[in-house]
Amino acid sequence: MKTILKYALPLTGIMMFAACGDDSSSSPAASRGKFILDEDNQKFALIYDGCYISENTTRWDEDVDTVWFRYKFIGDTLVYIRDRNKRDEGDIMLGGHAGSIFGTWKTLKERCDYEDGEISCREGDDEEEYYNSAIYTLDVSRNNIELSLEMEKSWCSAEDFKYEIEDMLYENLDDEEFSDVINTDCGTVEFEVNGKSVTATISESIGRDNVYTRVDTYTSGKKTCQRIFKIVPELLQMPESLCNADDMSEYISKYSRKGYSGYVVEYDSENEEEIDSCLSDMFGAEIEYYH
Repeated sequence: MKTILKYALPLTGIMMFAACGDDSSSSPAASRGKFILDEDNQKFALIYDGCYISENTTRWDEDVDTVWFRYKFIGDTLVYIRDRNKRDEGDIMLGGHAGSIFGTWKTLKERCDYEDGEISCREGDDEEEYYNSAIYTLDVSRNNIELSLEMEKSWCSAEDFKYEIEDMLYENLDDEEFSDVINTDCGTVEFEVNGKSVTATISESIGRDNVYTRVDTYTSGKKTCQRIFKIVPELLQMPESLCNADDMSEYISKYSRKGYSGYVVEYDSENEEEIDSCLSDMFGAEIEYYH
């Protein structure tokens, strides 16, 4: 039997298992995870802590959810399938060794999927993703399993940024009110609105807590506007650093109106009203950013 189980934690009648010990092979970008690994049945589970929200309050609880994944190998490709998906389809990763779950596996920027024995790839522009410049990394050892995010260094973010800005301008302005949008490098684009020259830069980062942060900065003359956007995808551990009334204010407000309380399983936050107001003033026209 090859099932790896670390010390047990009882929680509402369910047995949870957690990893312990030191392992230098684990991802430096993520904290140590809690897991179950069953090699015989080619399954593993990640055990998540959670941020519980109710009206005007947040609470951090440990070991609130166990998410199972099935996996298989196709040559040197790892296919991992969330266990609630009963169909033979999932995401693929490369980087480890064929036939062994142990190692470091990464998704590709082409966003490749597996379905019924076939692998298909597409480059970016996935409507289910909020960003194209990040990839998933799965680190597996006998002492640890971590699923985390890292930047895809070869991705040129300004190419997507250019099209986002063009869509925003076409949606909000008449064609004659703005010039062509040109990306001058992989982080900067330039254009004109109502005779005003605008330089826009995009900055992206992923913190040690797996929070993806994107900052779009627009500059025209002495005026600057910033769109600040933060994401934690559903598959990743929600960090305790976000479990506070300020960072969760949008969720608290939205859920309290519905009388809802519970755990936040994914996170995205954006300064919507601020960026819309600032760009409207900068461009001299009513502007609504994409939210």
